[in-house]
Amino acid sequence: MTLALTTDPIALPGVRVWLRRLLGDLERGRSCLCLLPDVHRDAPAETLLGEMLHELGDFLLLPPAEPDRIPRIPSPRAPQASPTGQWTTAEPTLDYDDGLSDFDSHARPSPPATAAPDPSVPMRSAAAELLERLTKELRDPYWEGSPPTEGLDDVLARLTEDRPVSPDTRVIVVRAWRETSPTAATDLLRRLTAAVKEAGLPPARRPRMLVVATPSDLPPELPDQISREDTTVHWWWGVLGRLDTATVVSVTRPHSPGPAAHHQLLESVVQATVVEVCGPFLDLATELAARWDGVPETLPDELRHAVSAVTRGHALMAITHRARRSALEPDNTLRPGWDLGLLDAWDGQLRCHPGCEPDLAQTVKTRLWLAQNRVLLPLLDDAREEFTEVIRHRSRLPAPQLVERYRSRPVGTSPAFSANGGTAEALMGMELGAMWGAHLNSHVRLSRTEADRLHVLWDARNRLAHRTALDDRRLKRLVTELCR
Repeated sequence: MTLALTTDPIALPGVRVWLRRLLGDLERGRSCLCLLPDVHRDAPAETLLGEMLHELGDFLLLPPAEPDRIPRIPSPRAPQASPTGQWTTAEPTLDYDDGLSDFDSHARPSPPATAAPDPSVPMRSAAAELLERLTKELRDPYWEGSPPTEGLDDVLARLTEDRPVSPDTRVIVVRAWRETSPTAATDLLRRLTAAVKEAGLPPARRPRMLVVATPSDLPPELPDQISREDTTVHWWWGVLGRLDTATVVSVTRPHSPGPAAHHQLLESVVQATVVEVCGPFLDLATELAARWDGVPETLPDELRHAVSAVTRGHALMAITHRARRSALEPDNTLRPGWDLGLLDAWDGQLRCHPGCEPDLAQTVKTRLWLAQNRVLLPLLDDAREEFTEVIRHRSRLPAPQLVERYRSRPVGTSPAFSANGGTAEALMGMELGAMWGAHLNSHVRLSRTEADRLHVLWDARNRLAHRTALDDRRLKRLVTELCR
């Protein structure tokens, strides 16, 4: 079971920034390897590639290989099972063909085929077929008359030589997942980069390649090797951020009637909660935003229903990696989950899909509290500062004595402090708990309405300070007080 990219994410800010970096490297004359998770293969990858090509303008998109004319190279990663479905104890036939030898004239002999090839179909290596398609698509008069069996060195020499006519600087784009041997494309990328470096061409005259692939198409060590060879590797990792998820949630949430300010604040808490809970998983965020009623007590059940709807009831793989901070790219331990769309970097942290969380209930509690903190704490602090004026007018003690008895923050030595006996600055630093204590001790005389307001503010601030999310009743009372 795999998860799909949310429909039309191209306009999201994080995607635009990622595309800008990729296109910037191509404009500076660098070839690029773009690595997408396997879950984005085919339709999502084609959509993303289409946007890249639209931004590039001048490019050469290599047509896909013709699978009927090239023998499919079996993947060395997939173990073979017996017809009964049980693993056999027979020695496996090792096939470590990574496609790099396809460009050599003295390639290693291939293992014998299990079925006799059709004599009417010419048998060619994937690399030779790729070169033939490349020379055919260049469509440059300078290339006319080139023999179809021309070797890679000759092709690279033609691409990088100082030609009397205008050089062909179009970006050569290869979709590795549509090649019979994806590593043939990446080897061409490596060899082209080396040839450009040796020729000493300026950025404006360099031929460049853009290879779009998934890590499952390539040997695990290849991306690290390529990144050390003057080729930029762009991982689809940490592309989406908080703003992207918030955008998707905002346009998905249904409109609810009610007083404008009251509804707006409650809706801010609801949307922040969905964003915090779902992180970079936009399909889940869309589903939860559309169905959740915003009541904190119903969130765990609604999240489970949303996960089930998005995954169509399939069980997700367990994620055991618990690192909090994200790396610059997914390492080998993270790639299986990343490939399935279950792991990503988001907002500076490593986030796994909620459906993979071993303790979902606790995770929901923590993220609900984080969301409420993010929205409500600044408003609570503003309300606290406003209430200091009420305390100053309702105090039954001289202001300096009240400050000395209940202050919970260090008193400064600013001019305002000196001129007002410490009350101006110290009262602004008086915490809600201290104000409530002064009221209980009858050192501040409050009306019933003022006392109720202070209690609601203090109770909410105290709970959030102790990592406890507000329930529906307390949340709505607080929103009512904050909107007065």
